[in-house]
Amino acid sequence: MNEPAPQSAATARRYWPDLLAAAILLLGACILAGRIWRFPFDDELITLGAAERSKSAAELVSFFGHGGDIHPPLSFLLFFFLHRLGWTEAAMRLCSIAMTALALLLFQFLTLRTIAQRAAGEVRPATRVIAILLFGLCPLAIGQGDAIRWYPLFAILFALFVILYLSSGSAAIRLCSAIPLGLAASTNFIAALLVGPLLIYRYGLQRAWRPAFELVYWLVFLIFAALGLWSAYSIVTEKFSHVMAVEFGSGHLRALAADALGFFGGDAIGVSQAWAVLPALVIAVFAVVAAVDRKRAANPMHLLLLTFAAVLPMVLTGFGKPRSFLYLAPVLAALVTLFLDRQTSKAPAWLALVALVLIPSVGAVANIEHGNAPFKRNAAIPYQQILDFIRLNARGAVLTVSTDPVVVWVLRHQHAASKNCVSRFLENKQCFDADRHYDTVFSITGHSNLSANPPIMRNLEAALTRVTSGKQKVAEMSAGFDRDAAIKSRLTGVPLDPEILSIAVYR
Repeated sequence: MNEPAPQSAATARRYWPDLLAAAILLLGACILAGRIWRFPFDDELITLGAAERSKSAAELVSFFGHGGDIHPPLSFLLFFFLHRLGWTEAAMRLCSIAMTALALLLFQFLTLRTIAQRAAGEVRPATRVIAILLFGLCPLAIGQGDAIRWYPLFAILFALFVILYLSSGSAAIRLCSAIPLGLAASTNFIAALLVGPLLIYRYGLQRAWRPAFELVYWLVFLIFAALGLWSAYSIVTEKFSHVMAVEFGSGHLRALAADALGFFGGDAIGVSQAWAVLPALVIAVFAVVAAVDRKRAANPMHLLLLTFAAVLPMVLTGFGKPRSFLYLAPVLAALVTLFLDRQTSKAPAWLALVALVLIPSVGAVANIEHGNAPFKRNAAIPYQQILDFIRLNARGAVLTVSTDPVVVWVLRHQHAASKNCVSRFLENKQCFDADRHYDTVFSITGHSNLSANPPIMRNLEAALTRVTSGKQKVAEMSAGFDRDAAIKSRLTGVPLDPEILSIAVYR
């Protein structure tokens, strides 16, 4: 990974058809999985809401400087500017998938370049096809690569950091790697899991201590990490206990299982389908072990291995959000490609290994939009069906009370200029004013993050009883089905119904 730049450019020219093929494959898989042109999911509403209500970038940054969110503001700023430019949600998702794709392609290039180095300049056609499949059908990229959230931006910043640090013998280019590393820290605090491995690799394995370089490098890092450091200070001083409870609330074994299933299954494959990711997980373990170079401590692969290993302490402390590790998906694809490249020269069984690795990819594409065993329950809600049901049953002035935030978001934008009222729980208090009269009331209920709060649920039930007084239930439907509800209830202790949402109409 340390050959001169001209040879790197020649390698890029040689393998550009591979990179293009992987990019087309990823985009096609995302479209087939129902990504990009879709309804938002719950966390995306946080980003979209911040972009809509902020009058200026300064106001948005100030909000984060006072503990307004548990993440640094850089990704919010990105989507704020895209919103101000008039970009639609679908256009923003295309931007996200472009960032994710670029991160994958940078690692694909790095992988092919590494294989070419150890194979006297040539990469076997079989290996090139394997790389196209693994990078183009990356399950987590298909499942979360288009998200209007921080993970796609973090993934491309991480990839730029790695490619700049590892792919050049030039100190100036390596110094530039501090810029994306600092920007990553202004995007999410998981950047701490990048800094630690870099310190171990550079000073422990490379033994590359150069006082002048180190001083400039970490000064550049601090400059570009300023937004993240400011946000971190506000969170530590104002809402640290809340963040710990929200982000690390799962038990360590539960978090480990959820992260493994979500990471290898693209945040799409459900608990009852966990068998599908086991072969890929086992092969990944072999790939990680095979990447360890016992003769050369400074092998660049060790930086990637350290970055991969750095997430384990976080997971074991109860962090169960696999989509946050999107940036590691290209690393996994690189390690598995390097491993399978060795197998292609040993035995014909490598074809079976490739098939086993790709099972989660196929499962993710099939399960995201059409499966009834979702990894995340609200990913299986048929929102268009709900909206059609509301449209067909609405009469006169309409009140919609929902425990699901996405329904509220969509209806508020559709009814912005009408007299209809929409509220998530009782948040929109004006909907429940005594002088308001409704001809139709829709009640949309299901499990949410507030379901375990008895006062809130009692107040919701009382309010629904009041606004439906004198009306009759004239229609009802169930939206979304989770056949794993019973298994999830046993694993989490949270009672879940197979029907994800229930909609009732009162007139």
